[in-house]
Amino acid sequence: MTYAVILNYNSWQESLILYTSLVELSRPDLKVIVLDNNSSETDKNHLERNIPAGDFIQNKQNLGYAGGNNVGVKKALEEGAEYIWILNPDIRITTSSLEILINSLEKNPKLAAVGPRIRSRENPDLIFTDGENLILDKECRTFHLNYNVPFKDIAPRINFDIDYIDGSSIFIRSQALLDIGIFSEHYFLYFEETDWCLRARSKGWKIAINSNAEVFNITSEKGKLFHFYMNRNRLILCKKYHPDFRSVLWFHAKKLFEELMNRIKGEAYLKPYYFARCKGFLAGLIKSKLTWT
Repeated sequence: MTYAVILNYNSWQESLILYTSLVELSRPDLKVIVLDNNSSETDKNHLERNIPAGDFIQNKQNLGYAGGNNVGVKKALEEGAEYIWILNPDIRITTSSLEILINSLEKNPKLAAVGPRIRSRENPDLIFTDGENLILDKECRTFHLNYNVPFKDIAPRINFDIDYIDGSSIFIRSQALLDIGIFSEHYFLYFEETDWCLRARSKGWKIAINSNAEVFNITSEKGKLFHFYMNRNRLILCKKYHPDFRSVLWFHAKKLFEELMNRIKGEAYLKPYYFARCKGFLAGLIKSKLTWT
């Protein structure tokens, strides 16, 4: 049995389209649930009217990506799901995506999770990601494999040489969750899937992308909230996994300081969302649970 978990936050239209496309697969071994992370009343009303009560869960507060999805993960585990497919509302599936992902885990018993190739909804000819890599240098960088490369130029395959799977579409083996644990809720937003995949690998599990399975996404806006949590959570993650965390602290502190000094000297303007980035850096420095709001 596979549980598909869609976490909604003020995106009811996207969530309903994805929910409907999954239900229309007409698979008796698939259960689809939508969780709402305390969205607006409009969102809640639309979801309650259009999704059967047994497929809808209302969270009383915004629990973030990790906390919100963990509610669905726990329900799926309690009900005996073998696999759990975590999906962002903007994801669009193909009719073969699910079957390919299931087969990937069935053929590889040490595979904790597998992800599909993600292509851009804005430009479907381009790859958004074929898996994620984490570079533990002084920047502590992450990047999308094959980002913006025409999909016809990269032959589909199963690739185990990645560090983590993009959290917008990650297909997880329940047995791995029972061994590794659920998503860490300290992050709230961004890097939760990175942390989970690194934990999986540290316990001997494998992580992979099977680019024969494809889904499509929309590139999200990068506002204050994004810059705050990316800067905060990068430090939290690197504190845990980086062999020289001080070099990461120094690099990002120096970068923010030099940007401010150049503005004071009149040599350059501050880059967008400077204060959100500073606030995120400080929150990460003290490993704070401080949120943007």
